Amino acid sequence: MDFLTVISAILLLFLIIGIGYVLRRHGSLNSSRVHGLSHILVNIALPALTISSMQIPYTEASAGIADSTLTLAFGYYIGAFFLGLVICHFLPSTKAEKGVFRFMLVFPNVGFMGIPVSAAILGHDALFYVILFNLPFNLLVFTMGVSLLAHGRPGKLDPKLLLTPGLVASIIGLAFFLLGYDIPFPADAALRWIGEATTPLAMIIVGAMLATLPVSRLAGDWRIALISGLRLLLLPILAFLILTPFIHDKLLLGTVVLLIAMPVAVNTVLLSEEYKVDATLASQGVFLSTVLCLATIPLLELFLFA
Repeated sequence: MDFLTVISAILLLFLIIGIGYVLRRHGSLNSSRVHGLSHILVNIALPALTISSMQIPYTEASAGIADSTLTLAFGYYIGAFFLGLVICHFLPSTKAEKGVFRFMLVFPNVGFMGIPVSAAILGHDALFYVILFNLPFNLLVFTMGVSLLAHGRPGKLDPKLLLTPGLVASIIGLAFFLLGYDIPFPADAALRWIGEATTPLAMIIVGAMLATLPVSRLAGDWRIALISGLRLLLLPILAFLILTPFIHDKLLLGTVVLLIAMPVAVNTVLLSEEYKVDATLASQGVFLSTVLCLATIPLLELFLFA
């Protein structure tokens, strides 16, 4: 893809993020309204997009793509988990901070950022791969992720946390795909139209969330910068080098590498607050990596896929 096209797509998304930031700073979006938008996004728009994006004909080729994408996704998370254990072991930090850093390193923002960025850069056809990649994320973020954050803390994981609308929609969409079931009109059109609200809603919510962070502490420290660099550059470059000899589908390769190159998942902040670890550290990681990806994503596109 043309480098200027990538820059334009990223700038467009950041413009919408800026709108959310300004609206929250000036009080037009208060916490209750942001919560309402987030509720619509997570429970309605994202599930609708998930199901509609998986409405593609079931063929031997598409089934193989589904298997490959899920295998790559689980392989990435397992590899990133062990890499995070090693890297963060040598990072000067408390036990609670290590858990946050490891979570940042393992989990990219494949939902709120991954879906709209992939659609903007790679086109609608990439969404099938993106949704499949999100399925392991939705499962592992509440199991492996919670384990990283809450290691050594009291309390057990509530199994109900696993039954998120995104995970349920992923399973439904995958089942429809495997069964070759085509959703009839007008339900299919309604799902597509509702799903189209995902990109603007997600970007506005990201901007509104960033606006709540204390300005004096947004940049974080050198450890945040290091983790952001590893998340945004090292992991996607490693993935590209490892996968290129084996994957000949350029769209699959590009989508996987792009998703791995996403900034720190917003879930880092939400779950850090839930399990009473360092939510400020998590917020700094989300902010810095989100800002830096404005430069790193176009650079990766230029040097890896030019």
